[in-house]
Amino acid sequence: MNRILFGFLITLFSLISFSISAADVVLTMDRSLSMKGNDPERESIKGAQLFTELLSDNDQLGLTTFAQSSECLLPLTPLTAPNTRPQLNSSLEQLQMSGIRTNFESALRVAYQMYQDQPSQTTPKKRVMVLFSDGQLNLGSEEANQSAQQAIFNEIVPKFQAAGIRILGVAFSPEGDLNFLSQIANATGGLAFRAEKPTDIYDAFVRLFEQTDQSLVAPIVNNEVQVDAKVDALKLLVKRDANNGLVELTNPSGHRFSAANKEFGVEWKRTPYFDHVTIQKPEVGTWKVNADNENKKAYINSNLDLQIKLPTLARFGDDVMIAAKLTHQGLPISSEVLKKTRFSVMVFDNTETVIQELDLTPSSVDLLTQDQRGILQMPHPGIFEVQVIANGSDFQRQKTRFITLVDAHDTEAVPLLPKTNSDAFEPAEINALPPLDPIAEQAAKRSALLILILTNLGIFIFVGIAASIWWWRKPRQAKENDDFDDA
Repeated sequence: MNRILFGFLITLFSLISFSISAADVVLTMDRSLSMKGNDPERESIKGAQLFTELLSDNDQLGLTTFAQSSECLLPLTPLTAPNTRPQLNSSLEQLQMSGIRTNFESALRVAYQMYQDQPSQTTPKKRVMVLFSDGQLNLGSEEANQSAQQAIFNEIVPKFQAAGIRILGVAFSPEGDLNFLSQIANATGGLAFRAEKPTDIYDAFVRLFEQTDQSLVAPIVNNEVQVDAKVDALKLLVKRDANNGLVELTNPSGHRFSAANKEFGVEWKRTPYFDHVTIQKPEVGTWKVNADNENKKAYINSNLDLQIKLPTLARFGDDVMIAAKLTHQGLPISSEVLKKTRFSVMVFDNTETVIQELDLTPSSVDLLTQDQRGILQMPHPGIFEVQVIANGSDFQRQKTRFITLVDAHDTEAVPLLPKTNSDAFEPAEINALPPLDPIAEQAAKRSALLILILTNLGIFIFVGIAASIWWWRKPRQAKENDDFDDA
């Protein structure tokens, strides 16, 4: 009985871990007056709308803006609610870039409070704050700026760390303070980067989406994407050239269609620079994506998932371990499938140049985890894009992560280096890889413990009732026996 119950709890644990994919996202937009000059066509608003469009329906999204002070325009609200996305789009379109100052302290405080206002959840979600700004901390005086910096690094950022809230930042325009955003983002296990010009904003928000939802990707090779039987939905994001060229799809049966000639079950939305196409239960086989622009992505929903373990922040010169594994409905895949699957990694620098390629190999530490591992070696400090691809006999899975390498001698670059990340470079950490999703694991353990308690309580009640029935029936049975003997 105990072994059966234990097996049930392990299965439950795995399924709970697999089901946690939702995120609570707070999008914080700079509305200072400088934004009007740096972004006259309001590309940042259109990019933010694209970002909200790409997020999963399982996510919750909140919206704040800031200049001299920060204001909550929409509390964290489920995207499944019918009016959430229209309300977000309306709030973004009405946003006036007319504020003075740039108060990051207020922006961080208001966003943090939005998470605190959420009811406690049995199953914790991923928490991400997306901070978009074209300026630097500016409260009108150096004294005020210094005071705000101290409050941010000594008080506010530690709260984000303790609450497990990652900060993703975009410094828009050359005036955006990338160094400041990088410090607070790195300290929370997040990422910050720069969008040099308005046309870069869309790509920036796509990158933010990928790091927020940690989406599963199907590689597009020679304008073709392979869809296997375990894909529940195919979501294509295709960038259009300036001439507004046509985007056309061809399904495995050879039928061609576009935004003007859609098939049943296809949702096709057009933004100023992208076509966003969602296909539920796509036909298995090879899909062709015909477009003038080579910039295209294929995101998929599938219960065959690729999980990655990679620190977001590391010291240049240290060995950086990456680990990956495939799961099906939260459980490890069979050894037969694993033997036919190749795990490979490509590392790109900020010029999109490949600087390293390697194949991951099975872990020799714990064969039961089915982890595939390798060591990354970057030539210099900076931000690097890491693509992990799992190629099976009839499927492909890909995910992208980013890692920031900092110079260990640059004390200003690592004032808040998280202990969890620094520990990740120790040999003991490499030999005992932590769970791929520690938040999910903790939640699953709590749920499993609750199930165990309830199960034991149920058994106790059942035994008690059975004993009571037996005790009640005992004298009646004795009396019936006496009556039978008298007869």
